[in-house]
Amino acid sequence: MLGNGAFAERRPQLTFAALAAVGVVLLAPLLTRPTYALLLPVLLVAVGLAWVSPAIPLALGGIPPLVDAIAGSNPLPKGGFTLLFSAWIALGVAFLIMRGRGRDGERGLLSVPVLASCFLLGLMVLRLSASPDQVYGSMKLELYVADVLIFFFAAIFVGSRRADLNLFLIVLLGVTALSGLLFLFQLVTGAAQQVLNGRFSITTQEYPIDLARASADGLLIAIYFLLSGDRRSLRVPVALITPAVAITMIAAGSRGPVVAFVVGLIALLALSATSPRARRRFAVVGAMFALLAIVVPLVVPSSTIGRALSTIVGSASGLSSNGRSGLWSSAIAAFSQHFGLGLGTGGFAAQPAAISDGVQYPHNLFLEVASEFGIVGLAALVAALGGIVARLGALWRSTAGEDRLLATILIALFVTAVTNACISEAIYGNGEVWLWGGLAIGMGARTVRRTGLPEWRGASARAG
Repeated sequence: MLGNGAFAERRPQLTFAALAAVGVVLLAPLLTRPTYALLLPVLLVAVGLAWVSPAIPLALGGIPPLVDAIAGSNPLPKGGFTLLFSAWIALGVAFLIMRGRGRDGERGLLSVPVLASCFLLGLMVLRLSASPDQVYGSMKLELYVADVLIFFFAAIFVGSRRADLNLFLIVLLGVTALSGLLFLFQLVTGAAQQVLNGRFSITTQEYPIDLARASADGLLIAIYFLLSGDRRSLRVPVALITPAVAITMIAAGSRGPVVAFVVGLIALLALSATSPRARRRFAVVGAMFALLAIVVPLVVPSSTIGRALSTIVGSASGLSSNGRSGLWSSAIAAFSQHFGLGLGTGGFAAQPAAISDGVQYPHNLFLEVASEFGIVGLAALVAALGGIVARLGALWRSTAGEDRLLATILIALFVTAVTNACISEAIYGNGEVWLWGGLAIGMGARTVRRTGLPEWRGASARAG
């Protein structure tokens, strides 16, 4: 493999041409079907983008809702986008390894969070047969691999290369900006989809909370670029698209992502205060939020704004658990009754509280894992997330300048994702926790290799 990687690194054009030729031969039968033949150029472009960097397919993982909105419906069978993006991301990582540019990422794969996350996968496989809802359990297992682990592993490789990490953040912000601009156009023209009462999305296929989460992440990344960007050519476009992203987050009408965004913003501003450049630009961020306070009420219905901000302002509806307290109580009870190994993969879906509420998970990552996999699974989850927290802390302490600001945005995004994971979605819907953690692990591996210091202890000693 090392020999192949070295050759690919010396002759990337020849390697890519050979792979393209093999692909054309394999796909030649499709030329007899005109409809499929039209997809061949798209496939070749996708392979080319994966060759450039795995950061591109990883960041474009949020593009399916845009495709649904433009096409009017999902053009692929159920699960099609998940399968395609999983394969595309894996291909990008394979290219990186083949070219000999993934050594730091490979070291990151031996970290505690990765091993603990893989242990959790093994536990899911072992406990599937014990589940009272094996159909949902099988789906959960598949989605954990596709939407969590593949993104996690790819993020480690992307984070291990500074250029790839920057590219990832820029492309991800671009996707979020496109969604925001499309949504703003729909909102102004009255074409926005009101999926639930007072909650909007760009398409009926996308749940508002997912749109709000993506917009919150995009807004934090935009603020990071405003604080850290050294080029006006980057800061000006970011400043122009930021209002559309913020309006999208509020108009989705979901309280959890707004609360998580505030928590992440506090972390971002507090940790950025150590940078003189960032401190000088705090006034710009303040002016932007003042502008948003004027613009948002002009385009977003007041009832939607009230719901999105209800938790922040402390209204009765905002303080309500929205039925989650019953689910949480049920998960705690299941954990106490099945303390060792839990109910089994997907087993919470068969609980009376889940059936009566029409949900399959308790809307809390820790309670979900505890109820279905017991103390063993909960320990694996805590080890995975604890290892990421330790990596983020060591990374922030051992870096300076632009690298410290990069560590700061990863901390803010991770805190946001964990906050979201405590109040909504199933484990496979909280892949952002592992995504941001993976970027931190990869960045940490690169930092350790560059400084030549022993991992953890050396980084801490340097910081001291």
